[in-house]
Amino acid sequence: MARPSVNPQALLIPILFAGLLPCAYAGNQSSSAVVVLGTQAYRWPLSQLAGDEAPPARGPVELTLIAPTMGPRVTASNLQGAAAVQAMLAEVPITIESPEGVSATAMLERKLVNDGSSAAGSLERRDPRERLELRLQQPPQWGLAPYTVNEQLMAAYAHDYQARYKKALTRTPGHEPDWYIAKSTDGRLGTFISCDPARALQPSLSGRNDPTIAAMDPAQLAGCIHYFTDAKRNLFIQMSYQHTWLKDWKQMEDGVRAQIGRAEVK
Repeated sequence: MARPSVNPQALLIPILFAGLLPCAYAGNQSSSAVVVLGTQAYRWPLSQLAGDEAPPARGPVELTLIAPTMGPRVTASNLQGAAAVQAMLAEVPITIESPEGVSATAMLERKLVNDGSSAAGSLERRDPRERLELRLQQPPQWGLAPYTVNEQLMAAYAHDYQARYKKALTRTPGHEPDWYIAKSTDGRLGTFISCDPARALQPSLSGRNDPTIAAMDPAQLAGCIHYFTDAKRNLFIQMSYQHTWLKDWKQMEDGVRAQIGRAEVK
């Protein structure tokens, strides 16, 4: 299915405002919520949960942890200015679910094609932006295999698109996400990360320039959506964060899996 590029300001603004309000669970560290994911029960500390309500009894579970260690949040209401922004940008929203009727790996594989939004044999199945097999693999980076848009295939697709629909294909190449892939230990797909290119931006907040935000590294304003699996437990996990943390993707995955292991009800 089509996945639009992450809007860095859309990623940033909710964090800025939500981060100013401490989670309702933050002062209740001993409390927890039990959630069943698949056939396994998990007991989650309420201080890790996102929002002010307990999760559904059978998930999904929504957490907020701190990058890159993926430890719990520490409420620091005395932070201001750039320090407050940096603390809030380190907060990573995470969703954990156990898919029904399909493996977590199969669910992940569906993210790499646009089968859900296009018909078999259609022109849209040839969109190089939306299908991994039509992208170009690049040299490894941070243990990931980057995949970029194949411009030759893109030109052919745009030509046929205009002939078919009598209008030019709309593109914003500077905003088309980069894709990164990693295999799990069994050789199957284990990780898919879609990132806005780290680029110079002209950020604004509430219609006005904000010097604290404007002075930030562009990689802090570009966003990534990170999908991965815990194949042993058949869990599908999604998290979103600033591009700065991409290099720490493996540490972050391991940190989330460690939290999942600790949450298992034995």
